[in-house]
Amino acid sequence: MLLRNDDGVNIVTEYIITFMLAMFIFTVFITMSQSMFIDTPKRTVCQNQFVDIGNDVDTKLIDTYLVAPDNGSIRTNFYIPTDVAGYHYNVGIQTSPNGLDKEVTVYSIENGIYVTLTLNGVNSTIPVSGNTSSLNALHTIRYSSR
Repeated sequence: MLLRNDDGVNIVTEYIITFMLAMFIFTVFITMSQSMFIDTPKRTVCQNQFVDIGNDVDTKLIDTYLVAPDNGSIRTNFYIPTDVAGYHYNVGIQTSPNGLDKEVTVYSIENGIYVTLTLNGVNSTIPVSGNTSSLNALHTIRYSSR
């Protein structure tokens, strides 16, 4: 009679299978949580901040261009954050793919984010070039008509 009663075995087997399935789902959730809850929002914040920094540098370049003297020189310092979400980055000016304009590029090698913003019209009258790193203590825009 004891051998024919298998109710206890089915309940234990059911609990073991349920526990193993729950453990599998929990393990998958834990391994993906780093990407879902930390990496993706951090990347979004970095990209948005890089666009803001690029717009700020773009504005400073255009403002310097507008007040640049015909004969003489001008120099202005500006501030950019040392890091964004714990990552250091570089700001540079490169020729755009069309070859006519320049672009302000903000990029970080550490996290692979690369943002470009077009610097319209300035390069046609004043050559623009240069780069800086967020680790530099001083960031300067210089213009000299000589």
